[in-house]
Amino acid sequence: MNYKHKVSLTLIVFVIFITVCEERLNKALYQPVLPPVPYHWLQVLGEPHWRLKWLEEDGNWQTREVAPYKLPPGIAFVPGWTTPVFAWPYWPDRAIPPGAMRPSGALFPWDAANGRITLCWQGGVDAFFWKALAAAERTTGASSSRFPWHFAWPAFRALFESEIISEAVRGDPWLADWLEIARRTVQSGFDRRRIVARPVTEIAIPDLDGFWVGSSPFAQPLLAPPGGPLVINAADKADTWVSIDSILKSSSSGWVLIRE
Repeated sequence: MNYKHKVSLTLIVFVIFITVCEERLNKALYQPVLPPVPYHWLQVLGEPHWRLKWLEEDGNWQTREVAPYKLPPGIAFVPGWTTPVFAWPYWPDRAIPPGAMRPSGALFPWDAANGRITLCWQGGVDAFFWKALAAAERTTGASSSRFPWHFAWPAFRALFESEIISEAVRGDPWLADWLEIARRTVQSGFDRRRIVARPVTEIAIPDLDGFWVGSSPFAQPLLAPPGGPLVINAADKADTWVSIDSILKSSSSGWVLIRE
């Protein structure tokens, strides 16, 4: 009897082990494909490090640091749910941390195929909006369509391929206030008319000249004349501009210059 009991226990453990292994094997891994870095960023900053961030099936965010020219790790996603992945560029040798410059990104399953998930700079906007929708406060019984995993992402993306929204936002989607758009979407539903550029104030900063690149990969670089001034459009939220030897933090209420 003891022998039979030991055999049965061994079989149970073996079956559990095989089941766990099968579940792990069946969970497909997708290789992230990072986007090309904008040429004007490379001119000023060189190749970036990347902070990869994605949502796992337990609802927790995972991060991995990826050095320049290195291959990112494979990622497993929750089947049947739209989930985001970010890749934040950063330059530790220039004291530019993750978050100072805008991210690239992708949405699973829309950007996944053939064992890869392809990130792009427009996808960074999508992933950011996904996260903003998930984090926005909502009332009990809110429509399920206002949760990001049920959102109509193909229709949302199609807006940027049409003339329905302004040319300025189509040219640089980071001009829109996605946190505010997400908040209002959760409250009362999505409305494309909210996708507008934030109000800006033109600021002329004296004694700053040379070539400057912005935090958005879509923003055109600025070339200030010798002796300045550097003229920027500043919104109510702080933004970053970088030159070969300086970092500028600016908003409509003021600016701070960091000389390196």
